[in-house]
Parts: sequence; C-alpha cells; structure tokens
Amino acid sequence: MCGIIGIYNFTSREPVNRAPFENAASVIYHRGPDEFGYFYDDNEGVSLGSRRLSIIDLSTGKQPLYNEDNSMVLVGNGEIYNFPELYDKLTANGHKFKTRSDNEAIIHLYEMYGTKCVDHLNGMFAFALWDRKKKLLFLARDRMGVKPLYYALQNNSIYFCSEIKGLLALPFIKRELNLEALNKYLTFENIPSPHSIIKNIFKLPAGYTLTVKDGNIKTEQYWDIPLDSPKLDITEKEAVEELERLFRGAVKRRLLSDVPLGVFLSGGIDSSLVAKFMAEESSEKIRTFSIGFHEKSFDESKAAMRFAKELKSEHNQFMFDSKECLKLIPNIANLVDEPLSDASILPTYFLSNFASKQVKVCLGGDGGDEMFAGYQIFPVHKLIGLYDLIPREFKKLLLFTANTMPPKETYLSFPFVLKQFLRGVGLSNEIRMFIWMGAYLDSEKKQLLNPEIQKTIQTNTFDIIRSHLNKKFISTDVDRMLYLISKIYLTDDILVKVDRASMATSLEVRAPFLDYTIQEFAAQLPYDFKLNRLISKYILKKMAKRHLPDYIINKRKQGFAIPVTKWLKHELKDTLLNYTSKEYIENQGLFNHDFIEKLVQNHLSEKWDNKKLLWNLLVFQLWYEKYKPSIPSLSGTESNSEVLLKT
Repeated sequence: MCGIIGIYNFTSREPVNRAPFENAASVIYHRGPDEFGYFYDDNEGVSLGSRRLSIIDLSTGKQPLYNEDNSMVLVGNGEIYNFPELYDKLTANGHKFKTRSDNEAIIHLYEMYGTKCVDHLNGMFAFALWDRKKKLLFLARDRMGVKPLYYALQNNSIYFCSEIKGLLALPFIKRELNLEALNKYLTFENIPSPHSIIKNIFKLPAGYTLTVKDGNIKTEQYWDIPLDSPKLDITEKEAVEELERLFRGAVKRRLLSDVPLGVFLSGGIDSSLVAKFMAEESSEKIRTFSIGFHEKSFDESKAAMRFAKELKSEHNQFMFDSKECLKLIPNIANLVDEPLSDASILPTYFLSNFASKQVKVCLGGDGGDEMFAGYQIFPVHKLIGLYDLIPREFKKLLLFTANTMPPKETYLSFPFVLKQFLRGVGLSNEIRMFIWMGAYLDSEKKQLLNPEIQKTIQTNTFDIIRSHLNKKFISTDVDRMLYLISKIYLTDDILVKVDRASMATSLEVRAPFLDYTIQEFAAQLPYDFKLNRLISKYILKKMAKRHLPDYIINKRKQGFAIPVTKWLKHELKDTLLNYTSKEYIENQGLFNHDFIEKLVQNHLSEKWDNKKLLWNLLVFQLWYEKYKPSIPSLSGTESNSEVLLKT
C-alpha cells in the first residue's frame, strides 16, 4: 500500500525540478511512512515517486519497481490479490522477478499484454508505468475505484498523485475552485468522478486507464459493473452456494500479507460475514475491532461484542469520544482534500487509528449494500406508488405534519425520515434516490448561491446521472438505481471516506465484497434475489443464515452515524456561526447570507432539522478555509493562494 506521484513533461521533455517534486511527495507521507523512492528520466521529462506502506515483501519490495532490463518502471498503490497465481503463470512464461512484491506482477503482465494487463488483475490499485522504449506513460485504476488517482493537465504536462493535496503542493498547479463541482457537491454530498473540487484536476474513473504517448492523451474504460447483462436462470439454493463460494475466495485472497491483519466488526451482516469467513480461513485467532457510541440510538457495539465472543476473536473496542471528535472537526480538511459531507468519516478515522496501533491491515464490509439493495431507499422505492394513490388532501396533511413536527436528535428519527421522503416526491426514480440521500435541492441552491456564481454554472446538477446511463442500456429502473449508487455513492463517497480515514493513520483496508467476481455475479442475479418484497439483501441473508446468529441477521440496519443534529445546536454552534457569519460569507462571495442565516436559526430554534444542509455547508467552509482557492467569477480579485503560488 502506497501513495504515488508523478510528472511527465510530454512536450518540452524538460527535467523536473526535484526539490518541489520531492516536497510534494512528502505531503502524502501518511500513505506510506515505511519507505520512499524516486525515479527520474531527465531526458524525457519523467519523474515518479512513491511512499510505501510495507505489507508484502517487507525486505525487497521497495518502489519504484523495474522489469528485467530496467526498461519499464512502476510505482503502484494497493494490493494485487491474485499475485500467487500470476507469479506462477509469469515465471512459467520466463519472466524473472527481482522481488516478491505483488506490484511487480503488473510490470511483467504489461510485458506480455501491454495496456490490456489490467484485465488480468484482481485487486485494489492505482499505478503508473513508464515504458522507456515506447516513451509511453500508462496509468490505471482498479475496477471499483478503491484506490484513488488524480491528475492534472497543464503546461503541456500531466501531473498525477494519490491525493489532491500532493498536486496542490506543486508550485505550478493552479488552485481554482471548480464551481460545477461545487454545485454537485451541494446536492450529492460528494464530487462525482471524473471531476474534482479544483478546476482542471480530474479523477481517473474506476475501471479506467490513461495513456500518454507522443503528446496524445487517451482514457479508456476496461471494466464496468455488468448490470446490463442478461439475468441468470438460477435457483435460490444455487445462488446461495455460488455466492458463498465466491465470497470465501474473496476473503481468502485478502488474507495475503506479511504483517498482522484485523477486521472491522460493526455488528451488521456484512462485517460479521467477513469476520466469520476470515476466522474460518485463518490459522490463528483473528483480531476484531469495533467502535461504541455513548448515544444509544447510534450504538451497535453490543451485537459486535457478543458475536466476537462467539468467534473467540481477540476483540478490541474503542468508545467514541465526542470531545475528541469535536476537536478533529475543525481540521477535517486534513483528512479529505475535497469536501465530503459524510459525517461517518469521523468514527471511521477513530476506528482506523485505534486498529493501526496493533495491525497494518484490516478487512471491512463495504460494498454489500450497493450490490444487494441494502439501503432503506430500495424498499421505500417500492412503496412510492402507494403514496401516489393517496388523496391530495391526505398528502397536504402529511406535508403539514412534516412541517410542524419538532425534530429529534436520535438516529434516523421519524420526523427526519418523513421530511426526506417528501423532498423526493414527484422526481424520477434515479434523481429521487440521490435527493433522499443528499443535501440541497436545486430550488434551495438558487437561494443559497450568490446570483453571480449561479450565472457561471453551466451544467445541470444531474447530468452525471445521464452521463452514466448513456454509456449502457440498463432496462429496469431498479438496476439503474443499483448501478448509479455504486458509480456515484460507493465510489466517490464510501470508498473515498474509507481510503482517506484509514490511510491518514497508515492503515490498509480490504473489502471482500468489492471483489469483481462477486460484483459480476451479483449484477446478473434477478432483482428479487436482492430485494424480495420488502426484504433487502435477500440472497445475502439466505447465505448469512448458514453462518450468523439471528440477532445479527434480524437486527435493524444502522449506519456509521454521529449525532450531527445535536452537535450543530450545541458543541459545534460557535464553529457554525463563525463560518456562516455575515462577514465571512460576504468576504467569501459564494453564498447568500440571508438564506444561510434562516437555515441556521431554524435549526438552532428547533423549528426544522437542517443538519444535512448545514453540515454539508460547514464541511465545505472548513475545506475552503484550509485551501483558499481562487473563485473564477471574482476575476477582479486575487486570492491568498494565488499570491502564494506566485512566490
């Protein structure tokens, strides 16, 4: 597991100034504190850097890695889970390994298959390979987008890094706010690929490669979730058995390590299945890690502790300390260098930090909900037709009730759920899903954003949905919803959250549910194997009954949430008021203070639970305060960041 960075001056071929390049590499130190390494091809204007977290081949796996004659150079981030099979295949074909690093297999696969080498990889990865003979730079990101890769195209050069903060540390990278991305963030709570919050910095999308040769840049998709495939003609029993076989294989592959491993155990079905199969496949007692909350409606640690005893694991429980968390919030932009208003990044960070004191690798349960319709929006989607049948007068009564019902501070309280439900009424299935999960409606953004800023935003908030669906024909609305929730929410929210929170503590997290063999199988299952009547994760629960107790399977699904409603009214009140004050808002020039003041006062007076909107805005403000990007529409002013970059 590593962080990578690189520059290719593909037109000028000028050597890279090494001092600022290596300084930028030090910014992502946390991703790989064990070792660092650099490669420079001054004649071609190529520089590659790596920060390494040693997991496999601790003694000889230092990066950059080379092929037999040193004509190919690689820096990589992640793990190649099918490395043992690849090693046997490649050595049988005459390739000689210099190390036992799993990432070295990529170079030899490239020698055999060229840019199609990615088709043979099962893993989480982002890598850069420089082919010195062909003068070709090749970048790739894993199928599900577990590992990040950002790039910028400026000055006839390409710059790339595992995190935006590494790119922004380069003195020649412009730091200009991407207003189109801001518009999407305010609704989706994340910034969907391929865009980023900084103009002209992009994410390489999941399942894509990027090639640079002779000044030509080509991006190409090599894999996608096959929800457009014909459905399998399969019985429930056959589906359960095949799912179990694939899942066991995915867990076993993720146990490959030369350092101690653990597993995150939340008390839910997904993480409990991972822990159960890990215990069965491990020769030693496994280590489990969970987090507890003092607020009862947010806590599920009792189920985790009970199951850990049944597994006979070495269980470690961290009690979530609100005071410590509140200290971290003002520095949340240190965790994520793009705004991400998923508040669960905070407990994820604390759990990762807790686990990293004992292990370097943890397995987790991410990915199951997106595959098997595990979120509550899916059964609610089935009920939307019933709402449409309700008489108009009763709908008015529901709306009146929602508007007069006082907010509650508990997890997914009824007033909050009802209000979120009504926000999505009348919209298409795909858009309604993200309205239920997200923050600002377009009508609210018209009141929130400065009119001058609104004029510069040319794209529709939901054009990213059309962009995804235009690439392939998915016949049913439910499959389209599953596809979009994976492409936008899983990749650009959940996986970003886990990567940044864990790598900030130098911990690697591996997710068996994200194995592409399981993803492909699940995509071809009939939808009623996922949501059967109102039972979500139907076939997964069928499999789970073979391995897990009923108190896990029948437990109400609970997210990794924190009491944001309460904190904004009390502990975070001063921070909120500071970043939404008239002076701050007017100096910033992005937002309309009158509308924000109304949101704040309605929340503080408990007239309305505005946690979604206010937390979203606060996270952006904290990010903005740290990075201080220039704002395109305010062309007459020069931000502090622009001045710093010129010096």
